[in-house]
Amino acid sequence: MAKQIVFNHNARSRMMRGINKLAQAVEVTLGASGPSVVIQHRTDGVGPVVTRDGVTVAQAITLPDIIEDVGARMLRDVAGAVSRAAGDGTTTSIVLARSLARGCEKSMVAGANPVDLKKGMELAVECLSNEMRRTAIRTQDRDIFRKVCRSASKEDDSVADLLIDAIEAVGNDGVVSFELGYTHDDELEITDGSRFAQGYLSSYFNTDKERNLAELDQPYILLYDREVTDFMDLVPLLENAQDQRRPLLVIAENITEEALAPLLLNHVRGNFKVVAVKPPGFGDGRSERLLDLAIMTGGRACLEVQGDTLEKMTLADLGQAQRVVVSAESTLIIGCRGDAQRIEDRIAQLTLDADRIRARKPGEGSPTGNRHDLENLEERIAFLRSKTAVYRVGGLNDMTIKERMVRVENAYNSVRAAMDEGVMAGGGVGLLHIRRALDRLRFDNADLRRGVEIVEEALYEPLRCIAHNAGMNPESVLAKVLMHDDGVYGYDVAARTYGSLLEAGILDPVKVARLALQNAAGIVSTVMTTEAIVCQEPVLKRFPNTAQIAEWAAATREDPRAP
Repeated sequence: MAKQIVFNHNARSRMMRGINKLAQAVEVTLGASGPSVVIQHRTDGVGPVVTRDGVTVAQAITLPDIIEDVGARMLRDVAGAVSRAAGDGTTTSIVLARSLARGCEKSMVAGANPVDLKKGMELAVECLSNEMRRTAIRTQDRDIFRKVCRSASKEDDSVADLLIDAIEAVGNDGVVSFELGYTHDDELEITDGSRFAQGYLSSYFNTDKERNLAELDQPYILLYDREVTDFMDLVPLLENAQDQRRPLLVIAENITEEALAPLLLNHVRGNFKVVAVKPPGFGDGRSERLLDLAIMTGGRACLEVQGDTLEKMTLADLGQAQRVVVSAESTLIIGCRGDAQRIEDRIAQLTLDADRIRARKPGEGSPTGNRHDLENLEERIAFLRSKTAVYRVGGLNDMTIKERMVRVENAYNSVRAAMDEGVMAGGGVGLLHIRRALDRLRFDNADLRRGVEIVEEALYEPLRCIAHNAGMNPESVLAKVLMHDDGVYGYDVAARTYGSLLEAGILDPVKVARLALQNAAGIVSTVMTTEAIVCQEPVLKRFPNTAQIAEWAAATREDPRAP
């Protein structure tokens, strides 16, 4: 297939146009007064998506110009990385990235060395990250977390109390999952549940395409410690589960391509409802984790050491749960049907094993091995004990519920991030005031200094954007905030007043702000050091007569019979 190659400034400038277009669409959602963005649904006849979430807007944008779309895709990657790591701060990361990219472009046009600019930016970001950690407000105050939650949910008071209740109910090791509700008000349900870090083996298992989740209600659970090589080995269990009108979750060491393909085909066609994942743990520890799961779900693990085979397994041997939610990275099992006494006995045995390791004297066993074994046991105990809160998001209609659901999930992730690394003043003020830490960086190299200045200039952008979205003059707001040196004085866009943002409850998790800045600088470094882009030549450009496209597609299609 023919390729086009774009070089040097032409490549960077076209990528910059894509960055500007995407950032302009996303930045309007920043702040409590940030308006919504309406996104046309990809399916005809389905209502549009209304959102105030930056990553949702970014992922919906594909630009017609291929080179511009490369720049936009880089910003989408920034938002996606921050969303996966912190769950919030996606719009801030895009605003920062656009400002950094603009500064780099201007400097490189003036003749700056991109390598030195990149190094200066990296040193500045490292300095700011350390400063954020040092000055973070660390607390376990429920009221502080409630304020973080309220700020992240765009001042939605009905969310804060329920979310804090959910987090307190499940504890630090618990999980809060979110569902679309059926009533006007939000609802919270606390159930037993556990999550482990293994996602579905294929995205075709998805049942919710918008959220990239596979959801199973009242599933049977197969626990298998070997590789499934033949689809026919699973058919009896699949048929029996289908007769009961219940789905099947397959937790197996692996499923080969020969077995996975027909499994996916039957799932997509609706013959069976099934999802396949790998078990938690690694190596020899996986068998023990499968036994933990068997006790939790009230089933029996099919283990090679016991001489078990899939042919011997029946529905009575399978575990059961109220609900299972599988994403690309994790599996959440809610409402396990195991015997409570057996679970407590298992926890007691694991606790005893952990106490024995703690009681070992110095020199008894490998220190690294002891620590690894202890961490593994503690993880298994938390897995067996954990609870799950199911938060059902309510609203007047489906469009409202879906828009609120994104904000509720962002608020939850913000609270968890605040628990991890503390909080700082929000509203763009916290980022603005940590710029003083950059005064400690002194370089003789002008391009290194310019890299630091680019990062410092970017720290002003979130506050400018928030003020603009609130209908204020950004420069006027910025000037009034800079007149105070206490680091928490800012503009409350909801109350339309100036004052202490800590007292007003406008707080940002340090983890979210740190990751937004780090990811933004990382992707911009890639953009400014780009000297050539190789991409596909548009089909319409090669075939002005659209009738030729079908002929070209047929001529280049691979033969499905080929080995």
